[in-house]
Amino acid sequence: MKFAALSCAAVVAFAVVPGIAQAGCAGFESVSTGMSVEYDPFSGAPISRPFEIRVRRLDPSATAVRFLLVDPDPQGGQSRFGAGGPRGYDVEWAKDSSRPVFFRGAEQPNNTNGALVSFKPGPSGDVVTETFRLQVPAGRPVAAGDYYEPLEVRYVCYSGDERLDAPEVQQAGRVALDLATPDMISAYIGSVGIRRGEINLGTLSADGPAASGQVMITAQATSPYEVSIASKRGVMRRSDTDTAGLRYSMRLGAFPVQPGSTLVCDRTQDPGGRGHPLQVTVRSEDIATQPAGAYSDTVTVTFAPRLSATISDSCSA
Repeated sequence: MKFAALSCAAVVAFAVVPGIAQAGCAGFESVSTGMSVEYDPFSGAPISRPFEIRVRRLDPSATAVRFLLVDPDPQGGQSRFGAGGPRGYDVEWAKDSSRPVFFRGAEQPNNTNGALVSFKPGPSGDVVTETFRLQVPAGRPVAAGDYYEPLEVRYVCYSGDERLDAPEVQQAGRVALDLATPDMISAYIGSVGIRRGEINLGTLSADGPAASGQVMITAQATSPYEVSIASKRGVMRRSDTDTAGLRYSMRLGAFPVQPGSTLVCDRTQDPGGRGHPLQVTVRSEDIATQPAGAYSDTVTVTFAPRLSATISDSCSA
């Protein structure tokens, strides 16, 4: 007996959102580059993408500024995009990735941290653009949605070797990150990328016990999804024109199913996805009523997003 699983795929987009500078010895704003990247929360590949921050001198006596980027609302001791986005993202300074510039606590700029940028003399040197790199770890489960994350900037300005004032804070919102996770779903049988499987029930005997076999179908989804069952014949036959038909029953996980059945499932919480074992059983009494031969049928299991579904458990019939 052969089985097929269908899937559809989507992508995750990332954008740097422009900000607005505020009063102080310096101001900071995101520079939108128009880039977007694919981020698959089920992929084993992390994301590493550059973005730019524009630093503007507001005090003419300032010759340099040291600044930190801060997640103002970390959760569980980890940085996080918005209220429900991926945890554990990081920001590195492209000029010196070993120097810490991104924090989640009360850290203040000092000689051991922060990005230090210098201004050139005169009005033409009032603006400096620095490149940073966003690091998003692979395998973070996240529901479909848009996750906006404003960053706080803590900074101190210098005139030569002298610090101008006490450290200042530019409130979150002027520099911001935005990560979007669209609705996406994929399914495979056995191994990633495999969409066909086969259950071989072997040689059946009317004198023996019921014969059973199964394949494991794995689904990965960022939103609730629907699973529907269809079959080519509804029974196993020796050919399309055969009048004999061997009946069989099916279970998808904990649920008895048949052609036309539909299940609705919540999004998959585990990055590895959710397993849907499809089991087929033929009873000995049904075997006894059919002539000898090689019988088969093809079952198609289709996975599709179901955006309006509200599921309190993993799946429901």
